[in-house]
Amino acid sequence: MAKRILWLVLRLLVVAGLMIFVISRSDMSAVPDIGRQLVDHWGWALAALGVMIFQSPVGAIRWRMLLKVQGIEITFFESLRLTYIGWFFNNCMPGSVGGDFVKAYYLANQTHRKAEAVTVVFLDRLIGLVAMCMLGAVAIAVSLHDQRVRTAQILVAVFLTGSVVGAAVFYSRRLRRFLRIDRLLAALPMADTIAKVEQAVFVYRWHKGKVAAAVAYSWLTQGLSVLAVWWLATGLGSQASWHQYFVNMPVIWIAWSLIPVPGGFGVVEFLAQALFSAGVLDGTEATMSVSEAATMALAMILAYRVVQMIVSAPGGVLYLARRTGVSPTHMREAMETGPSDA
Repeated sequence: MAKRILWLVLRLLVVAGLMIFVISRSDMSAVPDIGRQLVDHWGWALAALGVMIFQSPVGAIRWRMLLKVQGIEITFFESLRLTYIGWFFNNCMPGSVGGDFVKAYYLANQTHRKAEAVTVVFLDRLIGLVAMCMLGAVAIAVSLHDQRVRTAQILVAVFLTGSVVGAAVFYSRRLRRFLRIDRLLAALPMADTIAKVEQAVFVYRWHKGKVAAAVAYSWLTQGLSVLAVWWLATGLGSQASWHQYFVNMPVIWIAWSLIPVPGGFGVVEFLAQALFSAGVLDGTEATMSVSEAATMALAMILAYRVVQMIVSAPGGVLYLARRTGVSPTHMREAMETGPSDA
């Protein structure tokens, strides 16, 4: 318990430190004026809200498809319910309990297959990140000579290359034998648990069509998210090109997913200010100051968070409608004990 509290305090300190830095770079007195600009151009905000509404239904289809590979059958509406609940916890209640753990708990409780439940939930997220980077790769091809997004181009390329190499090693029996992967995994703590998760992931080697379809659905959901950010930023006055959003946003979402701070707070805002510089947001005008760009980048992320909260709100209703006696914290603890079958 003491270690868990210490870990939470450390994460909150990181959030506080980054947010203080982000705010220090921004002109907070200008935020209301920027917000009013989005209100005046409400069509951009409405369009962003409109495309984000489709994320959960498409995500539910993708998740249900991945579950079928594991032999887990749930209805579309149950998949949609759990997707909304997970999204609600991620976006509206960022804290020590992520939506992925809540989704995994409900699924494991229904199917009594904890290993597969945990595996599919987190594999679903990984596929989304890889698909996002694939979209970023297309944008990189368009913006190859754009020095303003060079850092993001490199990071997207590194993550995508690492994912491809990692998948090749994991699914290749020859490479596994050559690198002695199985022997290494057997020597790790919780080897039995790791073996069950590994077996669940390895099943997808024989379902390449399903994986390809899941990637295609991810292109749709991630593309909608980038469109939402682009349109919100345009409503705020940004002059950045579409490809700059498709290159920069994958980096932000990778950090959002992989850096363990509540809701990605601080990390997301810091990266937005770093990647969406004055040169990016001002287009070819080159009249925006560093402070103005930092403020607009912060407003862009805050507006996106508000849209996320609005479209995630049904998940709160669905959670309360079928709430169990188990708290979200205990759900996470149940999943962290090791994904053995219930």
